[in-house]
Amino acid sequence: MTSAASVFRAFDQYPEDTGSNQQCDNAIISNNNKTPATDGTATRLDRIENCQKLFTPKFQKSTKNNPLCGICLPEWLSILKKRWRHIEWTVYWPRLLFVTMLSILNSLLGLMDHFLYGRRIADTEIHPRPVFILGHPRTGTTLLQSLLALDIERFAICSTFCAGFPSSFLSIEAVGKIVFRGVIDDHRPMDNVPLGFDLPQEDELATNVMSAGISPYMPLFFMKQEPEFRPYYAFDDNAIGDERLEASVMASARKQWTDAFLTLMRKLTVREEKQRTGTTTTAVSSQRRRLLLKSPVHTARIPLLLQLFPNAQFIYIHRHPYDVLRSAMHMADTTYWYTYLNTPTDEQIMEFILRQYEILFDRYEAGRKQILSTTQNQVLVEVSFDELSQNPIETVRRVYSELGWTMKPTMEASLQTDLADIKAYQRNSHRELSPQLKRIVNERWGPSFERFGYEMDRVKIEDEKKDPSDRNFD
Repeated sequence: MTSAASVFRAFDQYPEDTGSNQQCDNAIISNNNKTPATDGTATRLDRIENCQKLFTPKFQKSTKNNPLCGICLPEWLSILKKRWRHIEWTVYWPRLLFVTMLSILNSLLGLMDHFLYGRRIADTEIHPRPVFILGHPRTGTTLLQSLLALDIERFAICSTFCAGFPSSFLSIEAVGKIVFRGVIDDHRPMDNVPLGFDLPQEDELATNVMSAGISPYMPLFFMKQEPEFRPYYAFDDNAIGDERLEASVMASARKQWTDAFLTLMRKLTVREEKQRTGTTTTAVSSQRRRLLLKSPVHTARIPLLLQLFPNAQFIYIHRHPYDVLRSAMHMADTTYWYTYLNTPTDEQIMEFILRQYEILFDRYEAGRKQILSTTQNQVLVEVSFDELSQNPIETVRRVYSELGWTMKPTMEASLQTDLADIKAYQRNSHRELSPQLKRIVNERWGPSFERFGYEMDRVKIEDEKKDPSDRNFD
């Protein structure tokens, strides 16, 4: 397994020249109207002239790094039936053909899991105290999970292979990691973090394909229709505005997602038993390791997750909003182009990033209040990206202490060994956001500055006029 130290070195490291230097006529500045337009685009967009293009279409013929590679044929046909009008068939036909062929193979391979493990999966009891790592994308959730996953006596994870091939990983994981090694790159597209089948991965990737797209991850494929997926963040019956669905539709979507999520949790539990015992016989439940899960969209689902697992624990990580935006924009320009099935505009991509942050922050604050209103202790701990990156061992110790865990000598030794050479490491500095982008963040994400104590730059109109073309975000 790749060390946590390698993740620390490579996280958010990338060349300053992202390639997004084409001239354009307009770019998004702000969108204070949170109601989606009927055509799926953002509304009330203020624009500036003579800017550099924020996001450059690329990788349109590529079939690598696509989270749909593990989808089965029935779920794939369901998505195609609903979304065929939204697909740019002549542009993305290699990707569509690749996913279709793999969906047939996945369906056949999935039969092995069904026949060999179906009854065991159905009868498996999930550990009642999973741990969920929460936080907006690009806040350091991967770094935190990589450190905690060193505690192999306490935690089991959803690996990249499990997230990528959820229908068959119980049967084919050993062989599959060889056969399918060409479907992903050696490193993540957005930075230099190693990308391997054994590394921890976001469980929502698996739930997305298992539920036929009932997930806020679907904008990675249909960014033009991004507003349609906003109700899937929280599945809240009382949601208003762009997160609302009709009651019956919301109930159906929530059940479809929950069924897929719990099936994945049971399969991960069976996998954990196989790993720990080295046999297919059922192990004693009390000996099971807890599932350590990380998907940023879970940040909006604390009430739902507590309904499913009343004894769950949560770790929330936050980062300076300016850094989050810069990193999120870079990820959008280097990673999302591997997955799109239609070509979005700069405005649509930017609105996805901005609105996602708002939803996750607002929903987290509501979930946090729910936790604090109960008499339960040791349920939630908050850490900052700066704290984690500068003092990783001390931060992990604090997490253990506040959640009531005992750090065994083996975990302490793993931390010390794995991070022995991190002290001398210094992260690269990157170009600051332009005044225009800072103003967007100030207007749209302002409450998070105050909540977490981050300093907000006061942008003057004169500053924006001085630098109208500074659109590089790294």
